[in-house]
Amino acid sequence: MILRKKNFLKSLRTFYNHKIYSRAMVTFVVIFFIIFLLPFLTDLDSYKSDIENQIQEKFFVKVKINEKISYKPFLRPHIELFSVDIFQTNKKEDVYIGNIYKINLHINIFDIILKNFNVTNVEIIDGIIELENNYFDNFFKNIDSIRSLKVIKVNNLDLKYSSNKSSIEISDINSDIIFNKGNLRTLDLTGNFFNLPFESTFQGTRNKGKNVGYLSIKSNLLKFYFDVDLIDINFLTNEFLGNATIRFANNLSTIGLNNLNLRFAFDSKDDHVDLKNILVNSFLYKGDGSAKIDFKPRLSFVSEFNFIDTNFKKLSNANLKDSLVYNKLFNINEDFYGVFKLNFKNMITNHNLFSDANAIIIVEGGDVNIKELNLISKFNDLLKINGRFITQNRETIFFFNSQIDLVNIRDFYKNTNGSREKIALLPSDSFSGKMKGDLNMKKGRVIVNEIIGNNNKKFNKSNLNIVQEEFNLRLNKDILNVLDPRIYNFLF
Repeated sequence: MILRKKNFLKSLRTFYNHKIYSRAMVTFVVIFFIIFLLPFLTDLDSYKSDIENQIQEKFFVKVKINEKISYKPFLRPHIELFSVDIFQTNKKEDVYIGNIYKINLHINIFDIILKNFNVTNVEIIDGIIELENNYFDNFFKNIDSIRSLKVIKVNNLDLKYSSNKSSIEISDINSDIIFNKGNLRTLDLTGNFFNLPFESTFQGTRNKGKNVGYLSIKSNLLKFYFDVDLIDINFLTNEFLGNATIRFANNLSTIGLNNLNLRFAFDSKDDHVDLKNILVNSFLYKGDGSAKIDFKPRLSFVSEFNFIDTNFKKLSNANLKDSLVYNKLFNINEDFYGVFKLNFKNMITNHNLFSDANAIIIVEGGDVNIKELNLISKFNDLLKINGRFITQNRETIFFFNSQIDLVNIRDFYKNTNGSREKIALLPSDSFSGKMKGDLNMKKGRVIVNEIIGNNNKKFNKSNLNIVQEEFNLRLNKDILNVLDPRIYNFLF
């Protein structure tokens, strides 16, 4: 009797286990059918307009899906959009701005079946897009539209972004972007900025009710490193507050800014950035300053810097020629406006004629205007220069006015390394003189238009020609000889 009862319980348990197993198998088959078969039976092309509208709502561009929508169950169920044309939304008529070869939308399977699309996870593969007019400002300001976005992946995208008649180009973009309730939380991006490879990362979080984060941009090839500690981020109002460090080991187009280390605090608003407590340290300069960058109505940069112990002996002739002769310093965008106030103390030069300097340089319309340049010696000798660089027909001409005021002619002449025989003949008197002319930066040739000496004595045309030929003989077609004080010996 007991044996029969055991056999009965065993049979019941086997039946029960078999029933659970059968149910599990049936459930698996149903799920398999839903995932792998049912979406194939759905007419996905009927969803085109819905998908296009959602992409426009979240990304502020019109799209047109040119080919049939397909469903892929592996590795993660998603739908594929091939050959997607991109158009601007802020135009009266559609303006074509690019094409994406393929877009993968990782969408919940049940949303496909129930026709309830919600674009949250997007993968862009191979494309070319040209955006303009503060596109990213509009994107991040519309928090409600992007609140549902979770992940954007980009593979091999070329992007051109134009604003205020200037543009930047980034090619071969690969990126992973993660959002959290409309806020950017993580960014990993690689690409080529004007053919220079770079990497960028961003990590964001919440701290005491504020969005904070850390941004890093680096180019190992260029030896450029930019690190930003963001202590307050507001994408909605486009306002950012933080501290930044720039390290740059290679040469910039501006004279002497290689091996640069730059630290500053910044306060960025929608249309401008204030840079405060700037500390500059390079192989040539050491100093501090402040600056303001305006983005509207045009890009402008207004700054003031104070430098100490500037060692111009370290400035190579090759670096000077690249900047002065081959126009690297003067290839400036016509829509850029800049004001640079520069003060130098304790300068170290090859000639030691001047120890201090101050300058006001204005850049406007593609031209460089030396509004004021004062070179001051330890004995209060003063050389004042102002003028404008004009670039035409691939040549840059410096139209200048200069004035020199010497406390003691003999002492000043000694520092020009002039001949000892002439020193004894020079008086220990003061001297004041003015000269006007123009200097061809590439040819290293000067034209002297006017010279006025002591007591307002004006040189006649014959004397002007003599001075001009002496200058050009000593310049010897090399613009860098202007920096050698020995060429001015004949003036005394």
